[in-house]
Amino acid sequence: MWVVTARALGLTVVALVLVALMVALGWWQYGAYDDQRRDDARARLAQPPVPLDDVLGPDGAFPADAVGRPVTVSGRYDAGAQIYVRGLGTAEYGVAAPLVTATGSAILVVRGAAEGLTAPPPTETVRVEGVLEPSDTEGDALDARRVTDGIRISTLVEGFDRDLYGGYVVLTDSEPGEPLAQVPPPAPEPSAWAGIRNLLYAMQWWLFAGFVVFMWWRMVSEPTADRPDAATVGYPPGS
Repeated sequence: MWVVTARALGLTVVALVLVALMVALGWWQYGAYDDQRRDDARARLAQPPVPLDDVLGPDGAFPADAVGRPVTVSGRYDAGAQIYVRGLGTAEYGVAAPLVTATGSAILVVRGAAEGLTAPPPTETVRVEGVLEPSDTEGDALDARRVTDGIRISTLVEGFDRDLYGGYVVLTDSEPGEPLAQVPPPAPEPSAWAGIRNLLYAMQWWLFAGFVVFMWWRMVSEPTADRPDAATVGYPPGS
């Protein structure tokens, strides 16, 4: 049975203060970890664009480090092969048109978003700047209206006469300009090492808090029967 003593009460107050402080410091470091990861993702999108074929060739596998890479590509849209993606962007459909490059292959370019199925692309040569994305993991084949629910290249290839690159580009700028409402490119995954120091600091503070709880438990639960009574210290028995 526990006996509440001044000593136990004092230890409890000190332990609560230390634990609260260490937990708060851990959350502060975890917040810094999140900020570092967001900054790393934004920095990846802010890289200077490079030519598409420097990153992904028409017959190449999609490189893991190419996700979210800003690229440029020029060519002419194949207007008759344009597709519409449900739920992509702020409007009812995302509009993706195959841009035929100098290689003869086509890269799907998400031009923007539209409420209907009538958004013809420019007929002249265009220069597109955008963010490179890998093929979606899900997506149905094109229906009779060339509508799908995801840009899954392996499922879509049957709906095109040309070879498709193994990824697609979300347009951020175009010459000539693009009239459609822009679809924001997805934020890329940050580096696995982004903010790792802050994460380790957060875990360290939480471990310290756990150690304080353990020591508090040991100190307040140790038996008191063997400790000399303060009233009799210094006096021989029976005096």
